[in-house]
Amino acid sequence: MVRKMSRQRHESVVLKRSDHRISRKDIDPDALKVLYRLYRKGHTAYLVGGAVRDLLLGRKPKDFDVVTDARPGQIKKLFANCFLIGRRFRLAHIRFRGGKIIEVATFRREPEEGSDALPEGNNTFGTPREDAFRRDLTINALFYDISNFTLIDYVGGLDDLEHRRVCIIGEPETRYREDPVRIWRVIRHAGRQGFTIEERTADAIDSCRELLATCSGARLFEELNKDLTSGYTADIFSLGLRFRILHAILGGVGEHLERSPRDGEQCLKLLGFLDAAVRNGHAPPSQEFMFSLLFFPWAHNLFQAREQQNGDRIQLLTEAILASGMTITLPKALRSQVIQTLFILEHMLAAARTGRMRWALKKRGRYQDASRLFALVVMGQWSEKHDPFEAYFREIFKTDAGKKRRRRVSRYSRSGKKGSTPPTP
Repeated sequence: MVRKMSRQRHESVVLKRSDHRISRKDIDPDALKVLYRLYRKGHTAYLVGGAVRDLLLGRKPKDFDVVTDARPGQIKKLFANCFLIGRRFRLAHIRFRGGKIIEVATFRREPEEGSDALPEGNNTFGTPREDAFRRDLTINALFYDISNFTLIDYVGGLDDLEHRRVCIIGEPETRYREDPVRIWRVIRHAGRQGFTIEERTADAIDSCRELLATCSGARLFEELNKDLTSGYTADIFSLGLRFRILHAILGGVGEHLERSPRDGEQCLKLLGFLDAAVRNGHAPPSQEFMFSLLFFPWAHNLFQAREQQNGDRIQLLTEAILASGMTITLPKALRSQVIQTLFILEHMLAAARTGRMRWALKKRGRYQDASRLFALVVMGQWSEKHDPFEAYFREIFKTDAGKKRRRRVSRYSRSGKKGSTPPTP
């Protein structure tokens, strides 16, 4: 998965319309409105980032981002539906019907070395070339110019797209130390696109992976959520296991997946089943479901190790998660729901072996997620049945699962008196 790149960054490349495959008919109409209004008002306006990359790969982009030389205040004056966000660097969100947002940023450059005020330095506006070099990956730093329909490449991204590789812009170790989350982005794009990773970009991960543990837990949680329902989670986590970065994000959970080849493979297998369902058009599952799936191999191993001990399993799992040292910040409500789901699932797995199930668990709010997760773990499929576990239980044990037998009451004892006898005729 790692390929060596022995080449120098060349001068900018500009491809004419006849030399690339991007067509305006494939660009979101609202994004075109934004691009054209900026251009007609005398501003430079480019489509940038993942949208350009995906269009060149023949895929349908999920988001369309725009970069321009117009300042945030100028953008707001041009669009009545514009809202400015951010503190360190002001971004314009132009909102359209259906909740669609076209994000517009002003060209900027990296802060100067020795700058004492990072927020102010980060707000320094720049040129298109400077903006391209401050981005993370070459394949995400390509510009599409709406004025003449050309493609502009300052960083060698077209060459990397052609060779299907992920390469960080600049010196990899320096860039990782500036922002360790870039390590996860390299892994993400290689996994999602099925690309190789350029050699220096990959080698620097070994010396910088522990820096991920110093990142904001809320930010890592947000980054991870982008991938869990992408349809490519198994590919991303496969690379995460290979480069041994999961422990720096998930603490003891990730460390267990890295140290236990069996449970690591089981996790990837479950994620693969789910990815296939998402790519086949099934609605992405809830956040609670995804984290329950991700934690299942670790939690199941924990339950099995403590099987002979008495005690509250929910308390056991709660204390284990709190003591795991994970960097990501799990919201308290989410953590509680994940614990409930895994607790019910463990009862289901035991019932599948013994034929005895606590059917009162059906009343708990996380029962349905646990039932669908059971279908993935035991049957290897994403089930659309209302209750796949009960269907499985009924089929295996030939019983009406969860239904209590109605006790037959003698008409002579309906008064509630024990030992009552029928009246003498």
